[in-house]
Amino acid sequence: MSARRNRPDPKPWSMKWIVLAIVIFVVGYTLVNIYYRKPGPAFRPYEDMNKRATTARLLNAGWQKLPVELTRPANKPGFSIAASVARAGAGLGTELEASFAEKPRLLATIDKVTAPTEVARGSAYSVFFTASLSDQSYQVGHLEALLRGNEIVLIPTLERLPSKLLSRWEDADYCASVPTDRLSPGRYTIRLAAHGPAAQWTFNVR
Repeated sequence: MSARRNRPDPKPWSMKWIVLAIVIFVVGYTLVNIYYRKPGPAFRPYEDMNKRATTARLLNAGWQKLPVELTRPANKPGFSIAASVARAGAGLGTELEASFAEKPRLLATIDKVTAPTEVARGSAYSVFFTASLSDQSYQVGHLEALLRGNEIVLIPTLERLPSKLLSRWEDADYCASVPTDRLSPGRYTIRLAAHGPAAQWTFNVR
């Protein structure tokens, strides 16, 4: 009993060793996480569920997505014969809008459109347009191109800029290029959607 009473109490760990152990654990965990992390965008359940639901509804309604590239051109092209562009209904239209699980944020207006009247099948059909924003804290994030029969709808969708950044101008020039490999020869009606009246015209694939 006397030997136990005379035994010195164990000393607590030095804080430097505790801190060192934490640092080693954090660094090791970070390295393992980076090494084994799968590439690609992070999983966002709400957005991903909406995208899947929208895709399913569009397919059920007879729409299919076309590949499309959106760029900001430095110069506007000149066509020997440009398509005659008219005004159409505002927004997506009741039927098409019902296919979206979450209504996309659209450009305020389509101000000007320049596009050819025909294109050779297999070439890209390029649409040059000027459009305006209603809120400069947004920018065009991506463009959807939908096909049903001989009808094509282009839907520029806005996304919010990070932090407190603002778009420099309310209006800007864009170019949408749609490959025509999936289009059969014939006449097509194309509509460029916005919150205000859409732009609509026809062109031929030969």
